[in-house]
Amino acid sequence: MANNVTKEFEQGMQTLEDIQALSDFSLSPLVDRAAFHFSEIHRKAEFSFENLNSFSKIQSFLEKTIDNLLTHYILRDAVTHQVLLQKKYDDMSLESWNKLLEVLPTSLQILSIFKFVGTQNIQVSKEGINVRGLIKTDESITRFREVVYRASRKLLEHKTILTYKIEELEDERICWLELSVDMEHSEKLSYNVDFLETLGMKLGFSSIFSKYRISKEDAFELPRHLIIEITSNLEIRKYYRVPDHYTRDLDSKEMLHFSFLFRPVSIIIPKTGFLERRPTNANFEDTGSGLGQQEVKNQINSNYRYIDFFSLINQS
Repeated sequence: MANNVTKEFEQGMQTLEDIQALSDFSLSPLVDRAAFHFSEIHRKAEFSFENLNSFSKIQSFLEKTIDNLLTHYILRDAVTHQVLLQKKYDDMSLESWNKLLEVLPTSLQILSIFKFVGTQNIQVSKEGINVRGLIKTDESITRFREVVYRASRKLLEHKTILTYKIEELEDERICWLELSVDMEHSEKLSYNVDFLETLGMKLGFSSIFSKYRISKEDAFELPRHLIIEITSNLEIRKYYRVPDHYTRDLDSKEMLHFSFLFRPVSIIIPKTGFLERRPTNANFEDTGSGLGQQEVKNQINSNYRYIDFFSLINQS
């Protein structure tokens, strides 16, 4: 327990330093005060872990810090007439606060690329950040491709993903854009595929997988993009269109789609998965590199094998 608190404290302090480096001078006093309060949490937790959930003033201050970051990065855009901010902080844990502080500056860096018009809706919660608003269709963001790639990879390092959705309107000059920063990955849960009968093991993926399943009809509507298939023999295959055998094996295979900016990715897994608690016994192994074939071969007799989805996507 003490090691976990120390780790969260160190990560929180590092995040505050990153925020200070990215923000202007006016936010420095707020960041300094947040650092002080994090230090107090760590100091008092060493004496009594029961007090960790009693720091309402800390939560209030962190909320104010996040509000200031949102104001600084979004309201500075003169094209945006109004921002509606919805906050759901009631059940935020220290871990959730830390994750939000880690990903918010990078997320807002990506948001600043888009020239929103009219009202922009932003929702922030422990599940992540959701933004919806109108943008002009004649404005190209392709020149920001490299910036988006770097920022998206940084989010993946925090086990967080950014996806988007476009909704066309009758007026072709504008469209709805929805951006979602998904922070719901859990280290306690995993999306598992059962290979106990054939390989004597279960194959585990991130707990967020269950949210990104798509139907056969939706799969064949997708444009050309990277598709990664994990076969029943744990081989990796790559395609740039939906393979024909996916149609034939639809009952036994499952497809997940991640609409990343500029580079969407789909993953085909050999069986329907299910969400359950991740094992904590000695047979649990993490590939680290995201399913290297040699690593899988070496560990094929383990009872449980976890695929680091975020590393897999980051290296694809």
